[in-house]
Amino acid sequence: MEKKSIYRLTVETDYRLIKGESISNGEKAAIAAELLSAAPTKAVTPAGRRALYPLFYIPPQDVKLRSLMGQTPKTRIFSGNMYELETLRLLCLLAPSNPQVMLMRNATLRRLKTTCFGWEDDGVGECFYTSLIVLRFLCTVSPEDTEWIRSRIENYNRHANEKKRPWFPLWYFWLCLSEMPLELALPEIAQHRIELEKKLRRSYVMHSEQDRALHPMLVCMLRNLMSRLPEYSWLAGCEPCVSGTDGRVGLPLHFAVRPA
Repeated sequence: MEKKSIYRLTVETDYRLIKGESISNGEKAAIAAELLSAAPTKAVTPAGRRALYPLFYIPPQDVKLRSLMGQTPKTRIFSGNMYELETLRLLCLLAPSNPQVMLMRNATLRRLKTTCFGWEDDGVGECFYTSLIVLRFLCTVSPEDTEWIRSRIENYNRHANEKKRPWFPLWYFWLCLSEMPLELALPEIAQHRIELEKKLRRSYVMHSEQDRALHPMLVCMLRNLMSRLPEYSWLAGCEPCVSGTDGRVGLPLHFAVRPA
């Protein structure tokens, strides 16, 4: 069996968790061990006052990586931080008390406070996308730091409509809303509710290999997000299904039984 790269293992495990798949404790430990095996014993020494690049998980050169949403980064800032923060976030979920994980987590939080995309008002280029990666990372590894999380939400809201953007950042922001502390998520969900309800009732194509990997995960993310609302709590039990007519994937909302 082909050994998966660290980043592929991270993305595929993340998809499984978002879809609500059951992962045994033994498998979680094995995944964490594999991710930890790729971490250096000593952090990279950052150059300059601002530590804009990873300290622990450095993406391989000459390999084009895609984000969780299938976006291909164009800059080292986006690709490097995506690679490290998504990997370390998963480790914090699977092995939160591991001393090495705790060391990397704390060092990375300190690093992000030196960056424009992690700490300041920054909507320039791919720093805008990188700020969203930071937001998701914080929602998992430092959910108690609501002011920091709120600053990244505000950064997204300030800059999201400054120009025409691809679909990736909006859907990644919705992913963050499905995972962040509920008191911070609810006002944002309210702002996006009409669009979210439309997306929830749609079905999505499954033409390519990327479609078949990505779209079921996105459907489950929408389910996870909307089921946080009391009136949609019944959605938590819904599983995506693929239409036998056109092969599209969606939630079977017309079959779902709502509680009286």
